[in-house]
Amino acid sequence: MLSQVAFPTGGLYFNDAAWVKETKGKHVIVHNNYIIGYDRKMRRFQDYGLWLVDDHALESPLGKLQ
Repeated sequence: MLSQVAFPTGGLYFNDAAWVKETKGKHVIVHNNYIIGYDRKMRRFQDYGLWLVDDHALESPLGKLQ
């Protein structure tokens, strides 16, 4: 089982600012669940400063993602 501190769920990370502050610097990957839709997930990561992908984020080896 993954550590909740290192790999928090979206429900915990995005809804509990006190917990995020208390565990700051210990997160490895933040799951972006508890929200539906690629655009909404991408926007939420951007709003929280967690979107670290360059301008080619919508591209893949298979072509442009829709």
